[in-house]
Amino acid sequence: MVLQSIRERLTGILAFTILGILVIPFALVGVNEYFTSSGGNNVARINDAEITYNDFNQSFSNYRRRMQSIMGAAYDPVQMDQLTVRREHLDNLIDEELITQAAQSMGLDVDDQTLALEIRNIPAFQVDGEFNADVYQSRLTSQGLTPKQFENEMRTQYIISQLPRNIAESSIATSVELQNFVALVDQGRTFGVVMVPTETAEAPPSFSEEEVTAWYDSHTEDYRSEEQVIIEYLELSASAIPGGPPPDDDFLREQFEAQKARFVSPEQRNVAHILIQVAPNADEAEIETARQTAEDLSRRAREGEDFATLAKENSQDQGSAESGGDLGWVEAGVMVQAFENAMYELSMETPVSEPVQTAFGWHVIQLKEIRESAGMSFEEARMTLVNEYQEDAAARAFLEQADRLVDLIYEDPTTLESAALVMELPVNVAGPFPRTGGEGIAAYPEVVEAAFSDLVLLQGSVSDPVNLDENSLVMVRLQQHLPVAVKPLEEVREEIIATLTDNLARDKANTRARELLAELQGGDSGLEAVAQEAGLEYSLHEGIKRNSFVPDQTLVQEIFRVNKPVDSEAVEAVLPTADGFAVVELMSVVPGELDESVMPARQQYERVLANTSASHETSALMKQLRAAADIEVYEDRIR
Repeated sequence: MVLQSIRERLTGILAFTILGILVIPFALVGVNEYFTSSGGNNVARINDAEITYNDFNQSFSNYRRRMQSIMGAAYDPVQMDQLTVRREHLDNLIDEELITQAAQSMGLDVDDQTLALEIRNIPAFQVDGEFNADVYQSRLTSQGLTPKQFENEMRTQYIISQLPRNIAESSIATSVELQNFVALVDQGRTFGVVMVPTETAEAPPSFSEEEVTAWYDSHTEDYRSEEQVIIEYLELSASAIPGGPPPDDDFLREQFEAQKARFVSPEQRNVAHILIQVAPNADEAEIETARQTAEDLSRRAREGEDFATLAKENSQDQGSAESGGDLGWVEAGVMVQAFENAMYELSMETPVSEPVQTAFGWHVIQLKEIRESAGMSFEEARMTLVNEYQEDAAARAFLEQADRLVDLIYEDPTTLESAALVMELPVNVAGPFPRTGGEGIAAYPEVVEAAFSDLVLLQGSVSDPVNLDENSLVMVRLQQHLPVAVKPLEEVREEIIATLTDNLARDKANTRARELLAELQGGDSGLEAVAQEAGLEYSLHEGIKRNSFVPDQTLVQEIFRVNKPVDSEAVEAVLPTADGFAVVELMSVVPGELDESVMPARQQYERVLANTSASHETSALMKQLRAAADIEVYEDRIR
């Protein structure tokens, strides 16, 4: 739309001037260089594979969107666009490519049935907990993907994950490692403690102007305001555009007949299977042995043994064995032909098949339920067709209005007023808000990014269109820029006085705690007696663990940093607490012990150690793959 507007305006002398400018690079470089890809578009090369700038940029944009949804208001679009962040993301893409190449060299793959099951289990493609083909197709279409493209991506991701997953599954924890880990993690500490909290004086302390000013001058970084902007914006939404007249029934009937297939759901079958795998290079004896095994399982199932139990104990399909071989609801065109033919030969009277051979081995198939083909009449489908027609009409009207808005802004990109007048749109104001975003329209990272872009912030121009969703966009203009600045002393005076008051109270508590420690170490009285004489409470805590909140979470964390007693000689110290300080007397440290009778605890510890080991092994693998690979990164092309 925008390019069409530019084309229509490029006439006369202006067109010849621009044409003359363009002739120079075409003449020097050659026309073909402008229409063919080259290595200059790559940001990295890994052996014979390349990562193009477009691939990197798309992946990085998706990563930033994911981080924004996770971090919410804490998301900083500027920080997340730093060169270091981009470089780190590129390293991740390089690692993925290295793992892919390693997996391919090892012959790792995923069979079609496992892949189909993985896709069917994705909640985004389900309705009421079950896979829905229409939802699957529409969601892929909205992302600009065909089912084939998505399945290829899923297959690649599954293969990539196999290598780290196999490492994780093969990692173990030895008995010695487990004992040492439990001894440290479940360690218990016994100590006596006297809490010395900060106290608020009856009369608030008074601080001189010199003290307040001195603190302000030495801590100016703590009192800087964030850079902020106030923006004006126009918002165009399809929901605000009047709808056109409803379609007549003749048109709707034509649409119904043309799309009749989508209003008829095919027959679906709920099936399970047992797979006895056969290697592609297996000889006749191995194939026959596998067939006999499958035949025996088929016979046992037909004679009444529980099919799910047989699948759990015998199926070699890792994707479905644990769920009793369940493959869910399947329709025509999903499974390989031999499997599908056998599946449709089954009935509820004869629900278990004879062995069926495919490229993966021998299958025994169980039919659990049949969902008959069902269709909708024109009357039933009418409202769906009307809604789709109106949505399409609204989308077309929105695109026309958006095109018109962009053209109007193009005529004068320094203001929103004239476009607002013609389009009868209000000029809204948002802000001030920082680079981390704000409320309302400023909650959209794309709007924040546009507001702080060079085009808006430095050039004073209206931004390019920012899509809030597929039927809503805004264009923003800077109204006011509020740069980073040190807040005036008067604005932060009360904040400084509160800080000085807190510091004074903590200093007094620290001083008193150290006086008690000196008295304890210089006399014959124990800590309890010292506390009693000082009018403070003494408490004894036995076998305290690392995750305890008693008597104080901060104090417990500090206690576990203290060296353990030597020769039963208690360790005495002053440690910080959440609200002051404490005098502590660490008496004993008892290593944790594993209770062999509590299997879940042992399994949890083993998992933690195994995962840690797997992480180290995966890291070592990546270092080895990087060392063996020919990797070239084009640093200047990352931005």
